[in-house]
Amino acid sequence: MRLRRHLRSVGVAALAAILFLPFAPLPVQADKGGVWLCLTETRGTGANIARLPLGDPATFELSFIHSVSRTPVRDLYRVENGQIVQTAEIFMAHGAGLPSIANDMDATGWRHENGTFILDMNRLTGPIPIRIQAEFKNTLHIAGTDLPLADLGHAALTLAPCDEEPLK
Repeated sequence: MRLRRHLRSVGVAALAAILFLPFAPLPVQADKGGVWLCLTETRGTGANIARLPLGDPATFELSFIHSVSRTPVRDLYRVENGQIVQTAEIFMAHGAGLPSIANDMDATGWRHENGTFILDMNRLTGPIPIRIQAEFKNTLHIAGTDLPLADLGHAALTLAPCDEEPLK
């Protein structure tokens, strides 16, 4: 048990260190400055937690276990003109807070494929506040990396586009 705790604390420290390293393999266009996603603490001090390059195309995903249906949900986003746009929601079962009709707000398509429901959309979201609970496996998928948000040690984060300026 002690070894497991030690490994977990080492893993969290390594993850935190990774967040502040340059992401050399990510394609960031120098002439445009690239597109970045900032994670800030929603409760407490509102501190900057991380600033992550999105790469090209400027997309990211959030996944979690739905609190009612207890099934996985995946939300897909892109950043366009400094704004977050939700492009799809992928889920396995209908439940509270999940779409149930094809004409949901800002929907552009609805289908059922391989046991999942997919709602295509073009929904401007603004900054995204996320309440984080380890049991729901809130994860940010960005530029080929999966970041379990509970590992960052905050109960709530807000995701928003930002510039590439270093954290102050």
